[in-house]
Amino acid sequence: MNPKTGSFIDCALGNINIFMVYAINQKFQNFKSNLNIKRTLGLIWSIAKGWTILSILAILTETLLFFVSFYLLKLLVDTVSKKDISSLEHEHLIRNYVIAAGAAAVLYAMVKGISSYIIEVQASKVAAYMDDRIHEAAVNLDYAYYESPDYFDILKRAKDAGADKPNLIITTLIELTKNSLNLLAVGSILLTIDWYLLPLLALFVFPTLLVRIHYANKLNHWRISHTAIERQSGYLSTLITSETAAKEIRGYGLGNYFKDIYLKIRLELLDKKLTISHKRTQGEVLTTAIASIGFFACIGVIAVGTVNGRTSVGDITLFLVAFPQSFSLMQNISGGISIVYQNNVFVNSIFELFDLKNKFQDTPSPIPVPANGLADLELNNVSFTYPHSASPTLKNISLTIPAGKIIAIVGLNGAGKSTLIKLLSRLYDPTEGKITLGGQDIRLFKTTEYRKQVSTVFQDFYKYNVSVKDNIRFGDLEKPLEQTAIINAAVSAGADEFIKDFPDGYDTILGRLFEDGKEVSIGQWQKLAIARSFYSDANFLIFDEATSAMDAHAEKKLLDSFRTILGNRAAVMISHRHSAIKYADYIYVLSEGEILQKGTDEELLATEGDYSRLFKNSLKD
Repeated sequence: MNPKTGSFIDCALGNINIFMVYAINQKFQNFKSNLNIKRTLGLIWSIAKGWTILSILAILTETLLFFVSFYLLKLLVDTVSKKDISSLEHEHLIRNYVIAAGAAAVLYAMVKGISSYIIEVQASKVAAYMDDRIHEAAVNLDYAYYESPDYFDILKRAKDAGADKPNLIITTLIELTKNSLNLLAVGSILLTIDWYLLPLLALFVFPTLLVRIHYANKLNHWRISHTAIERQSGYLSTLITSETAAKEIRGYGLGNYFKDIYLKIRLELLDKKLTISHKRTQGEVLTTAIASIGFFACIGVIAVGTVNGRTSVGDITLFLVAFPQSFSLMQNISGGISIVYQNNVFVNSIFELFDLKNKFQDTPSPIPVPANGLADLELNNVSFTYPHSASPTLKNISLTIPAGKIIAIVGLNGAGKSTLIKLLSRLYDPTEGKITLGGQDIRLFKTTEYRKQVSTVFQDFYKYNVSVKDNIRFGDLEKPLEQTAIINAAVSAGADEFIKDFPDGYDTILGRLFEDGKEVSIGQWQKLAIARSFYSDANFLIFDEATSAMDAHAEKKLLDSFRTILGNRAAVMISHRHSAIKYADYIYVLSEGEILQKGTDEELLATEGDYSRLFKNSLKD
């Protein structure tokens, strides 16, 4: 062989070996990471410490009773198999063994029932807590996450894991512990017959465990890579089944179209998932068959040993009971490990949600928000670029919202008005520049305290299917509940006019989702959203197209009294309707993220620009 060729082959083989070692190491690290249940156990311990201790004690007691019952059975068999069984002494001994074994069996059954109850209580507490933690994480995360597809993928996987997965892990671990202790009890008897029986059984069962873990990993990779399309199918299902789009789906005949797309996606997902399951089943069938062959081979060896006189009749009788049970216990342990592994992979998705960090971090020593209600809210050279966006949505915005004044912001769609609202509400912080309240950067305040200063009626306000009273008091849940304050807010918004006609008044449930719910028009829903804003003690009210669904009479009535309702509070009006904008003390005109014009209504109408082009024709009409 050419020396150069040989050297090349040696080098290639060396690289292959390195690659194989690296691949095996990666698989091992992946296995360690997925099977690391320390965090899950720590969480469960913190939730239900007392019940966990009780469950462990119950398992130990249950296993001890099982072992005692099993050992007494062995003694009974050995005694019965003796030649002088007819003696009174042996009869008395047999009776005692039967009574003792029976008592142990009864106690075992009782403890087993109590143990099941303890595990059920513990599991229920863990499930309730996990469900609450998922909701807590979702509630406390920054608004920016709710504009990120990646977040919804994480949330989907966490919700799919569900509150039951940690519970399933702990119950499976308890079963694993129980089976392991039982195996220890039964296996110790097998070791007295032939030392190699137990290790041989483990060797036969081990390949099935490897197959299950391998395909658990494959299924997890598939789950992660298909989260987005799973969410798409969930969205389509919501469209088809919820009331949100029910009118349009029927009006445009979209039902079958969405249904067919949904079915196509589900069938594709099902086909890919079943392909993995099919391969896993093939592997399990093969390894289980090998284990069964080994099982009966061991029985054959022991049977031959009995014929040769190496084991007693009691031993062979006990073996025929203990060996199949040991095999069954080992299979259960193998299955339990794979269940713990697979479910812990799902629980890792829950921890992935829990580990998300907010970019909004309150300053360590926040200053108090101005309490006199006379502070101005200002934007100073504010620019903002959305995460994952290349270009800014707002550029060098400077404006002032004085206490007691009405400020209007006007602009075509896409001008940046909604983004400006998010900044004023502190759902985002500026990329550049700063927002101040009373001359202080709002980042110096505690976020929750600052947000109490700003109440927004969003263009896409939510319609809560709860009572009228709750719809209004959601404006400030920290205020003492006073019917008078709720009614005053409703009167100011013009909502009391229709609420008083309801049979249950302010206790009437709104919407059609629940029994006896009362549906109202979109304009009436909008009045309730405005009442919610009026009910709050915020010093700055932001109305984003807040009168767009009202008729002209209702809008005029509200706006004519608007300044009186405001008192010392300031308001920001965002609207495409001149009938609303004209009430403003000062107006800013946004275009492509920049302020191009500013002034009063009269000044802007008299000046050539976007404002006059938007409203001059409507005024002529």
